[in-house]
Amino acid sequence: MDTCHLFKPHPHLQPLIQMVMVKGVQPWEGTSKKVYTYPPTPVHCIILYLGSPIRAKKLNQNTFERQSRCVVVGPQLTTVDIELSKDHRAVMIGFQPGGLFRFLGIPMTEMFDDGIDGFDILDKEISHLIDELRETEQPEQINAKVQMYLLKKVADSQEKLPFDQAVRQLLQAWNGNTCLMDDVARDACLSLRQFQRKCHERLGMNPKLYARIARFSKAYNMFEANQQLTWAHISHHCGYFDQMHFLKDFKEFAGVTPGLMSQKLEESGFTFQAPMGIG
Repeated sequence: MDTCHLFKPHPHLQPLIQMVMVKGVQPWEGTSKKVYTYPPTPVHCIILYLGSPIRAKKLNQNTFERQSRCVVVGPQLTTVDIELSKDHRAVMIGFQPGGLFRFLGIPMTEMFDDGIDGFDILDKEISHLIDELRETEQPEQINAKVQMYLLKKVADSQEKLPFDQAVRQLLQAWNGNTCLMDDVARDACLSLRQFQRKCHERLGMNPKLYARIARFSKAYNMFEANQQLTWAHISHHCGYFDQMHFLKDFKEFAGVTPGLMSQKLEESGFTFQAPMGIG
């Protein structure tokens, strides 16, 4: 029921940007809106909404709230329900680990578990870009215009550090053990304590929590991509010690059991995270 076009960033953008994704939906019968449940991912992003404005709510909230046409999503810990209309179109700019901090210069702790109105923190050109994209139909042309905008901004980004390369290992650090963190910190040319502080600044959370979210997100992405897989197979593939550890992380980050999440996916018919290829 949804469409997706994933684009690789220009070589000059790749140290900052992981992907540009253009999403849409195939209109469904009836007048009702659809709800997609969006669990936490380790990918920080800027989302531009080109169709009708969406409404969203966290699982601990009772009502949906209308969202800006430009939302900046930093470190996410709570699942969000997104209410979509038939004309839904969006562009997601997914950043490399630590890339959104480098792009904005804002500590990610200030954006923890919240979507920020992009018009409040980005320059005025973002409004012109969205207006232009709304008049553009072809995903390839949308991608070209988005990447042109980013290329103009990349020169103003924070300098790249050894940390930025080393922290990508956390996307593979399924068990997040201390020895592994020592190795990653060493690759970042930092002590473990310095590395942890840098993670709070650039990732918005400590490295072990980031690694846990990465492992959970890998498991959830696998299921979105192939819903015939069993949760037992997925949990084993993603390095969970046993089913209890998997269920603990799933309930903490998704807010529901795997079975209920399967039901939600079936009802919505959308797969927004699978194309991102976490891990």
